[in-house]
Amino acid sequence: MQEEIDFSKLTRLTPRKDSWDKVLARIQEKQESKRFLLFRKLSSAAIAASILLVAGACFIGMGSSNSSFESEFQTESYSWFSSLGSGESVSTFATAFDNYYPTGE
Repeated sequence: MQEEIDFSKLTRLTPRKDSWDKVLARIQEKQESKRFLLFRKLSSAAIAASILLVAGACFIGMGSSNSSFESEFQTESYSWFSSLGSGESVSTFATAFDNYYPTGE
C-alpha cells in the first residue's frame, strides 16, 4: 500500500492580485477570436458563392446565345415597333375588348 502524502507542511502559494483578471482577459480574447474566425469563414463562403453564381450566369448566358435567332428577332421587333401608329398596324390590331365592343370602322 502506498504512503499518504501530507501537504500540510508545504508552503502555500498565494496568487497575485491581478492574476484572475488576466485569466478572464485571456478567455475573453479566445472567445472573440473564435467569433472573428467564424465571421471570416462565413464571409469568405458568401463571397465565393456570389462569385460562382455570377460566373455561372455569365457562362450560361454566353453558351446559350444563338446569334441568327437573335438577329431575326431584333429585326422583326424593330419592324413591328417602327410600324406602330401607321394605318395598317392600327387597323389590324384588335384586343378582346375591341372584338366585344366594335368601334364601327
